[in-house]
Amino acid sequence: MPSSKNDYDDILNIATTSILFLILICGIFGNAIVLLVGICRRNYRHNVTNCYIMNLAITDLLFLLISVPLTTYLAMNKIWIFGQFICKMHIYLAHVLLQATCLTLAAMSIDRYLTIVHEIWYRKYRKPKSALLTCVLIWAASCVFMFPYDYLSHRHDDKNNQSSVVPDCTVNSNDSLFSSCLFTFVFYYLLPLLIIGLCYSRILLHVQRTVYEIAKQLYGQPRQSIKFRKRRVQRTLLALTLAFALCWLPIHFLELLRCSQILSNSFSSRHVHILTAARIIAHGLSYFNSCLNPLLYAILNKSYFSSGQ
Repeated sequence: MPSSKNDYDDILNIATTSILFLILICGIFGNAIVLLVGICRRNYRHNVTNCYIMNLAITDLLFLLISVPLTTYLAMNKIWIFGQFICKMHIYLAHVLLQATCLTLAAMSIDRYLTIVHEIWYRKYRKPKSALLTCVLIWAASCVFMFPYDYLSHRHDDKNNQSSVVPDCTVNSNDSLFSSCLFTFVFYYLLPLLIIGLCYSRILLHVQRTVYEIAKQLYGQPRQSIKFRKRRVQRTLLALTLAFALCWLPIHFLELLRCSQILSNSFSSRHVHILTAARIIAHGLSYFNSCLNPLLYAILNKSYFSSGQ
């Protein structure tokens, strides 16, 4: 039995390392290309959407570089050897970058909504300088709008263990359900998803009404072309919304289960392998979203690579 458990742990460690390493490489490659093209073409100086795309690439790239290596290390070694300060900074920076990513996605959806639905009114305010200011405010809010991390993060120290090696570096699970889980669920998932979903649904309704009015006056090929464009817009907005919703749902669900203590200790002990595998998959999906973002937001935006204007 111990041999079987060790074999399972070895397979799980190899699978975890391979998956997270692949996600890290793909995420670095995709986001680095987006940033390189944006810097070389100075896209941020001419186009509002490109400002947000570059800001999203920065947050995704830093999030992957900070979170994936240490997550992989903890998954394989189960102990934290880097001390209290790095533990706190790791959790703080990961939350700051996650908050900045969510706020950027929300800002992009609001910008798209105002540009399409309220174009005439919004045109005079929609300038690259305004987008850059919004990005600066996103970073400032993300850095400030966090818990005091002396309170939020901790190493799980064993008082009987006099060595410097401690078993864990996590958000403090002894705090209230709101402070340890509901806050992150609401502000990192539910609220951004509601903003994104609401904005994109309003865009779809507006596009549908507009296309219907235009299509009534057209016949033949032009009418089919208009309908094709409508379907393309629908598919793109649906992909953007589902990518965020599906990639981040599993990890938030598991965190809510952990914090609410719905699962008993005996259940967790009996199904520890299943829960460990589920947590690894959930972490992988959340990191995978940072690989999808450059594909969905930059590559689908043809002007980003074709022109700096």
